[in-house]
Amino acid sequence: MLVLPLLLAIAGPVKPLAPKEHGLQVRVDSARHTVVLRAGSYDLAPGMADMPGMPMGMMQMDMSSLLRFTWPVTGWVRGVRLRISDESGKLLSRRLVHHINVINFGRRQLFYAIPERMLALGEETEDIRVPATVGIPVSAGMPMAVIVAWHNHTPTAIKGVSVELTVEYSPTNMVPRPVSVLPVYLDVMNPVGRDVDFDLPAGPGKWIRDFKLPIGGRIIGVGGHEHDYGTGLILQDVTDSARKHDVVRVATRLNAKGQLLSIERLLPGITGDGIRLQEGHTYRLIGSYNNPTGAAIDKGAMIHMALLYVPDRADQWPKLDPADADWQKDMARLVAMGEIQQEK
Repeated sequence: MLVLPLLLAIAGPVKPLAPKEHGLQVRVDSARHTVVLRAGSYDLAPGMADMPGMPMGMMQMDMSSLLRFTWPVTGWVRGVRLRISDESGKLLSRRLVHHINVINFGRRQLFYAIPERMLALGEETEDIRVPATVGIPVSAGMPMAVIVAWHNHTPTAIKGVSVELTVEYSPTNMVPRPVSVLPVYLDVMNPVGRDVDFDLPAGPGKWIRDFKLPIGGRIIGVGGHEHDYGTGLILQDVTDSARKHDVVRVATRLNAKGQLLSIERLLPGITGDGIRLQEGHTYRLIGSYNNPTGAAIDKGAMIHMALLYVPDRADQWPKLDPADADWQKDMARLVAMGEIQQEK
């Protein structure tokens, strides 16, 4: 899952971990140009051990509380590393995480009038790092939050689990200045104020959603998210039904059981000009699965694509409106998550 958006940074000592703000500790290392976000500890309930034909949709999944914080620096986010450890400091498998989102309440999404999902990692997602020539613009003081959805595959409870995100940024004095890219999220389900997982029927299947693009621009990076038995993602231009064509394809890698190992990540705008999207065109997201179990799987699927996007007119990006009904609906759901207390 790629989903792939700093005060002038002057090399100096590492700031100590601040007191926990809503369960999260924030540390700035201006010498290394990183912001460290640390949450925990959590006690994870036992799940069911992986068995043939049992995908992640049937495993135990616990949602953490909403961990609010204030983004501390101005510049461009260019990468994130994930580290999970137990109470002794031993590193744990990232398969314990279903997904982690860093939500930016200071900017809305392109296709949805809801807060930007600035960074996203899933158990199948490798650490993210893009070249210093590009980055997601951020400003000190932006209100943000972290959400962690745990996914214990094992039949054993795990105590004292902590999660640490090391976010790498480029400072404002960087020369040349990075190209500003913005995250764009597309889902086959309407994500406003609700979960986007859905029941997966037996056999092969495809799900689609169309989007009319309000601002032309270039795709710099592409990633996505599916579950076990997911067979890939496609973005098509379907503006002219007689001449529709694929814009980009994202492949999945599965093991012999059909369990998802990884999803392809593409960076067409790093070594090239990127992929041009046209204002006013209609683009179709297609996600496919092939469930061989012979039975439907409750909440067994998700399908979304994440783009790093350079809009032709950044000043025309839709402005957030806290009075918008969709914004309020999504915020109500996020606030409700914040009422779930699972940290110690």
